[in-house]
Amino acid sequence: MKKLIFDEGLLLTDMELTYKGKSIHLQRVLVDTGSATTIICSDYAEEIGIVAEENDPIYRICGVGGSELVFSKTIDGIKIGNMTAKSFPIEVGAMDYDYQLDGIIGLNLLKELKAMINMGDLSLKIENSTLSS
Repeated sequence: MKKLIFDEGLLLTDMELTYKGKSIHLQRVLVDTGSATTIICSDYAEEIGIVAEENDPIYRICGVGGSELVFSKTIDGIKIGNMTAKSFPIEVGAMDYDYQLDGIIGLNLLKELKAMINMGDLSLKIENSTLSS
């Protein structure tokens, strides 16, 4: 079981990203069932070499906070607790919101992990397994 933090009405956790052998640990990641995709802040992405390249798809995403341009990149893996999604597509954008976030876990990652959100004990659980902190 991975405990979630309830901060100002938002569910937050942490996760680790790996790209071309480099990893980064993101502390303030929103668990968002209203987001179709998983997004990370471009400032953190750059730290491990994730930058827009000529053939990367660029498009506009829209949400409650407005819209922004992002590029798509497949990374080596995303790790939350002891569960990993390998060769996983993410979006990278400025994430210039009124609230400090390092990334957003969207439905694509939650579905890939077969995650279950337990609001009773504020935890994230995985089918036939659990996430450990």
